[in-house]
Amino acid sequence: MTGQSGTEARLLTEKMPRDNHTRGQSPLVPAAHRTRLPAMNNSRPAIPLSVWYDGDCPVCRQEVAFYRKVDRKGRIAWIDIVDLADSELPQDKSRSDLLGRFHAREGQGPWLIGVDAFAAAWDRLPLFNRLAFVFRTPGLRQVAEAAYRGFLRWQRGNRARREAEARAPG
Repeated sequence: MTGQSGTEARLLTEKMPRDNHTRGQSPLVPAAHRTRLPAMNNSRPAIPLSVWYDGDCPVCRQEVAFYRKVDRKGRIAWIDIVDLADSELPQDKSRSDLLGRFHAREGQGPWLIGVDAFAAAWDRLPLFNRLAFVFRTPGLRQVAEAAYRGFLRWQRGNRARREAEARAPG
């Protein structure tokens, strides 16, 4: 020690004001200069989920518009397939592939298609995240898949009708 006995050092330390400081922050740093790190929430990935949807489908447009209102934190990037140039399409997917079934992907991760894509989207949406288990529960998953396939049949017919109307002369 530098000229202080153990008793003197202990007394000096005991006289120092005690501050209820947070773990990892020095009590010697004035409170005004301390910063708190934001709490880490590892339950959601930092990379947003990208979801490709058919912007020509009226049901899809309405559904995505609703999801966008619910997704106030921007956890999902909604991509209208119809508005994309061919050069903007993902390298490993054609426009026909993307229009054929609901697709989602985190970064360059694996593709999530159909009910798996819905489950990933619902996981990130407030209120819906409590219902996403439906897409993963045996039995319920098959019912959701059958309902989605029924919607796809309707949507393909609806798309064909819209395209025929667009081609029809005036």
